[in-house]
Amino acid sequence: MSQFTPKQAITALRSKARTGDFWFNCLLYFCLSLALWPVTSWFAQSAHAQSRLLHALLILLAACALLVRFHGVKIENPLSLNKPARQYLWAAFGLLAISFLLRKFWHTESSGLQLLLSLIPIPAYCCALASVVLFILGPSAARIARTVSGSLCAFLLLSILKQPLDWPLRSIAGQCSGFILKVLGNSVELGLHQSTDLPPKLILLVNSHPFHVASECNGFGVILTSLLIVLILSIYRKLSPLKTICYLGLGLALGFTFNTVRIVCIVLLAPSLMEHYHLMHEIIGTLTYWGCLVLVWLILKGPTSEVSVKKPAAVN
Repeated sequence: MSQFTPKQAITALRSKARTGDFWFNCLLYFCLSLALWPVTSWFAQSAHAQSRLLHALLILLAACALLVRFHGVKIENPLSLNKPARQYLWAAFGLLAISFLLRKFWHTESSGLQLLLSLIPIPAYCCALASVVLFILGPSAARIARTVSGSLCAFLLLSILKQPLDWPLRSIAGQCSGFILKVLGNSVELGLHQSTDLPPKLILLVNSHPFHVASECNGFGVILTSLLIVLILSIYRKLSPLKTICYLGLGLALGFTFNTVRIVCIVLLAPSLMEHYHLMHEIIGTLTYWGCLVLVWLILKGPTSEVSVKKPAAVN
């Protein structure tokens, strides 16, 4: 077992390419990728249309890369369908088969059950990803495979909630930021502005200055990313369910708090920086967004340097 290097990967590929099993396994993964293409296409379109989902995905990948970078990935018998890779592969095919059979033979009018059926391909997608990681790196990468697939599954499931949670999160963010602004001595009113030709707008009126509490103000992006970082580190560190739930609550609270701080800062600075409003808006948003994520990473003791491995004592 040795440290993963590109040279070793190329050597393993040349060796495995001479065997029939390798190409048969590649065919299995190719068929699986075709079956899961609708999920890939749906997510690609969603991420392209919603920058917050794309940012959350990039941060998810960066967090996983940090775990690989600082803790290292050892490879053992790469590019082979080892036992854990085979288990995840059959799990993915099994979930897809269950989804197909239920859609084919079980007709239901319940919207809840239809939603449940539509969600089955997501864990199948994540099982497939775990299988690919284990196929490429070997069974010793099981910890990384669980971390990546589990956090991606949570990310895809939570991203579906963006639309239903938009208005509730906006309303809560407006009320909390309005309360803080009132405490700071400002005149605050929160109301819904409706127009015949346009969708309704949530308006925060502060000292006679109107601010539109838009969809970007709901805090979904920073909350989602905070929860993902908590989940990544909880899975990787093998925390107990109780600790994971507590840390998820903390991540939720921090994400919401930093979003509220963002709104309050923008409202307070806007009257004196109206000529540079958009620049100020982006700077405050970036600082609060990354400040929250860094704080979550540090609280959960995410790796910031390579873990030193103690050498065994010499035997005299």
